[in-house]
Amino acid sequence: MLSFYYWYSIIASIILGLYLLPFSELNTRINPFLLLCILLSIIISYILGRKYKENFAYYDIKYEKNKYEYWPLIGIVVLSIVEFIYAGDIPLISVTIFHNSAYKAFQTIPILHVFISMIALYYSTIYIYKACSYKENRKQNIAAFGIINFIMILFNMRSFLMFSLFIALNILYGKLRSINKVNRSTIFVLLASVVALLYGFGLYGNGRQGYKMNDSQYIERIGLYTNWPLLVPKEYMWTYSYVTSPLANINYNIENNNSEYNISGYIYQFLPESISKRLPNYDSRNKCELQKEYFNVSTGYCESYANMGFVGIIIFWLVIMFFPILLFRYNENIDIRKEYVSYISIYSCCVVFMFFTNMFSYGGTAPALWLSLFILIMRKKIISKRKKENEKKNEDNVIKNNKKTKKNNTSNKKNNNSKRRSSKKKKTHKK
Repeated sequence: MLSFYYWYSIIASIILGLYLLPFSELNTRINPFLLLCILLSIIISYILGRKYKENFAYYDIKYEKNKYEYWPLIGIVVLSIVEFIYAGDIPLISVTIFHNSAYKAFQTIPILHVFISMIALYYSTIYIYKACSYKENRKQNIAAFGIINFIMILFNMRSFLMFSLFIALNILYGKLRSINKVNRSTIFVLLASVVALLYGFGLYGNGRQGYKMNDSQYIERIGLYTNWPLLVPKEYMWTYSYVTSPLANINYNIENNNSEYNISGYIYQFLPESISKRLPNYDSRNKCELQKEYFNVSTGYCESYANMGFVGIIIFWLVIMFFPILLFRYNENIDIRKEYVSYISIYSCCVVFMFFTNMFSYGGTAPALWLSLFILIMRKKIISKRKKENEKKNEDNVIKNNKKTKKNNTSNKKNNNSKRRSSKKKKTHKK
């Protein structure tokens, strides 16, 4: 897989390059110190990527027959049906076909919906990793991955599809690279897939707002596009706006000096929203102001700046870049390979899409990230406990064998001594 350090450098460079292009009036002159921070983070992330690249090497997992492996899929399907019945609505159909509700109007069951999203992202990662690892049940695992994503599309969760597909492509890239099948044609196919996916993202964006799929007038109007290239389809305006508006938002906050020291608000940004919203002082924390209300995504750094200024930005970057290093040693244990790859894949997703929002608190990814971390640590403990038990058993067996050998040796000595005595008696008797 490609290291999230490399992903950070690549995505940050693309965003900065696109932002500097004069396509939208929303992208004002970037703050010099912000520009310096971005450039330094790109360079240092690349250096870290080279240092820790071995920890992102792809390894297949062995096939193990498990009659319970598709139970999570069944659970996701059943719980999703429960939510659809509860709401009396299927969001995708209501918005794109009947146009009788806004895409945010779907009333979910709060705790249940977070739980569905959490296990959906985690197990979509597991199923696609299994599909890449071995031929057995490959079709079933791909189908499971597809079903989970189809259900999330029915919830009109376009972001989930982007996260899941990114994780799948990253794992697939790792697989191809491990068998030396990454060449120019492979890279071209992957890039073409991304281009096609982003075009589909634009079509979906038009349809989700109640317009025809090929009608981009909505995004053209709200994106303040005045100099869009004629050769580039307008559907890509959605991608351009999503990619550059977060940087425009943090730049807007810096230019307006929207920053005040607030340690509790700063700490809360590392917690999932479903938890932090229920903690004291959540409503009083500093907010990242939006340049335009309809572009409501901002980088993960925006709240860091709002609560602690540029120092907050630097600390946030240090935390997200160096925390996984504590777990890199888990990569050495083949018994927890599946759990390790799942955690690293979801973490990579959080780092990449952190440029669009704080993925470490966002309800669509944070719960799945914490779940993957919890399962990895618990699995590590279980394996360590088993190894200790086996080692103890082996030691006990060695001790038992030694005792047995000693006993046998003692009895053999006794037998030999008795044989010698009897032979001596016989000789004496003959004389």
